[in-house]
Amino acid sequence: MASILIVETVPRAKNPIDAHVRNALSIKVELEKKGHCVDTLFVGENSKRYQKKYDVIFISYATQYPFIHEIEKIEEHNTDTPWGWITNEYNLRPNAFAYTIFKRRRAFLLSNYELGAVKFACFDAEYTVNLNVLLFKILPVSKKTHNLIYYGTYRRDREVYFRKYFNENLYLSTSTKNHKKFLHIGCKSKPIGKIEWHKPLLQAFRYSLYIEDPFTHDHFNNLANRYYESLACQCVLLFDESCINTLKRAGLTNFEPFILKTSDDVKKFDEKNYPELLKIQSEWKEKIQVERIQIIDQIEKIILTEIENGKKGKSLV
Repeated sequence: MASILIVETVPRAKNPIDAHVRNALSIKVELEKKGHCVDTLFVGENSKRYQKKYDVIFISYATQYPFIHEIEKIEEHNTDTPWGWITNEYNLRPNAFAYTIFKRRRAFLLSNYELGAVKFACFDAEYTVNLNVLLFKILPVSKKTHNLIYYGTYRRDREVYFRKYFNENLYLSTSTKNHKKFLHIGCKSKPIGKIEWHKPLLQAFRYSLYIEDPFTHDHFNNLANRYYESLACQCVLLFDESCINTLKRAGLTNFEPFILKTSDDVKKFDEKNYPELLKIQSEWKEKIQVERIQIIDQIEKIILTEIENGKKGKSLV
């Protein structure tokens, strides 16, 4: 069995809400179930106990100024160890310290988006993996008291969709600092605070709006966390028509009843047709549960492959 270290680029949290942290912790749990030994090191923690030999080391995500205590000493113990970078965002680049390590060691990419969508010069091998499916789980059914929600941060390249849908019919869950940004572009939605998806608030909504970045229209990215979170909360997903290409490439079927073309289309979805629509989307969960098992096996296979390639030398892919 393999010995693995996952280095996170944010501080450790008791109940993390960042998707990349939850993805990393899920990978740890699932690999340990398979008998592997997995350590996790977070920003600001003393790395002394991790300064040892590993079969594979992952760096997860990227933040601007991560302080990884004595990362160079970890590297000294792992000169022939493959280093991997885990990312679920196409618009990220490895941190400077990580990029330097990747350039002088065998390195590989584990991304949530299709190969070739983003170009890197520091990886010997690249793999596409649906990381977000790892977080899926069925939650208890809750009483539905509200209709439509969108939750997430402010993204400039989604402004066209914010302006299109963010009216009085929609609750907007985001951090307080983002409320003014949405108001500034004319959004009239009902602002509420940032939610944790597994808490009762999201489960109280019948519908959740799904939109994506224009880049993703043409460069496939596996379905976002909100897809899996909403299904887990019995919250029916409504998709802007610009997402159709992504839905097809994700292998989704029978999604036509949930496509929105105009903001007025939202008015068609209420408590009357919610049970019927929920039944349709509930069928998607069976596919997700099968895929989740496959993805865990895929990640394990990639790790074992990289261990073997690492023994042969950096230049071998």
